[in-house]
Amino acid sequence: MLAAVLLLSGCQTAAPAHQAAASGAQAVLATAPQLRQDAFKGIYEITSTADGASVFVASINGFDRQNAGFVHRLDARTLQTVQTIQVPRRAFALGLNNTTQTLYVGNTMEGSLSVVDAGSGIVKGVIQLAQPQKNDQGEESFAHTRKVIADETHNRVFVTSPGQPGLVWIVDGATNTLTHTITSDGIWTAGAAYDPLGNRLYVSQGGVHEILAIDPDSGKVVQALSTGDSKANTAEASRHFFINLAIDVKGQRLFAADGNTNQLYVADIASGQFVRTVPVGGVGTLDVIYNARRNEVVASHRGATHGQPDGTGGVTVFDGSTFAVKRRFELPVHPNSLALSPDGQTLYVTVKAPHGEQHAAFRKDGLDSVVRIDLR
Repeated sequence: MLAAVLLLSGCQTAAPAHQAAASGAQAVLATAPQLRQDAFKGIYEITSTADGASVFVASINGFDRQNAGFVHRLDARTLQTVQTIQVPRRAFALGLNNTTQTLYVGNTMEGSLSVVDAGSGIVKGVIQLAQPQKNDQGEESFAHTRKVIADETHNRVFVTSPGQPGLVWIVDGATNTLTHTITSDGIWTAGAAYDPLGNRLYVSQGGVHEILAIDPDSGKVVQALSTGDSKANTAEASRHFFINLAIDVKGQRLFAADGNTNQLYVADIASGQFVRTVPVGGVGTLDVIYNARRNEVVASHRGATHGQPDGTGGVTVFDGSTFAVKRRFELPVHPNSLALSPDGQTLYVTVKAPHGEQHAAFRKDGLDSVVRIDLR
């Protein structure tokens, strides 16, 4: 009765103390120049929305085939979870079409894509890309999906598959149907970057030709870039594994993260030549992105490999012209995937906890993390 009287009289009551405290905490989180949220299990890729308000993060709760996948929408500043979307298959990669508000979730081990309405979180369906194969024991498996890239201009989706040989799938986003399957002349086709101005899809891999340029309209390979270091398309002969790829559209350069040599390889698209190598500064080189707003190249390294399992990794920011190191961020334990805000002023990193009990930082039930770094 008292509340009704106060409202009718135009008076306002103060917010409860716990609400005011929560609001104050949110404000502090939002203004922190660097923020870490340890709250996720089995975290993988991250992507930012076009309005800069949210980031999506893919995760799994285990590798069992019956496990679901999860996509978490986080507030871009506080990294608080505002929505959790359950998808029917395990979630690893993310590709977001901001024009159609469609989120494509790579179900790596099932060789498929889950299609999600990015606004509502409603799962619209699953696109099966790989066909089932059975081994000698009758066990079913699929060619894996890896990188998922959304082409907003033509409403298409590009998906890589790191097999031997590698594959590239092209999907029509309007009909959710497969239009092209490209079989690579190399192996482990993993990374991908799209040039919307030239309408070219670039994929990176191992083998003789480490980068391929694909015409997505015809589904044909139109250019092959090679370091010349590998003499055959086999695991034994492959000197490089360009696990991730980024593009400088204006400068027509490609940046490839080589997991074998722990260097960035820089290629000039027009000449088809590799023009520079840049040491990343640690083992387990993994992701790379190009920040056009700041002319910076950002690379992550896990700090650990099968042969060196007990290290810790970080993220390095390079000047995009000189490749001088501008900043390094130590992000224990294993930095994974990278994403940028639309204005290029904020970096997001997923960080995985160690799985092996021999690692000094291993903790039972330890959680993975998202880190937000302001670059200004």
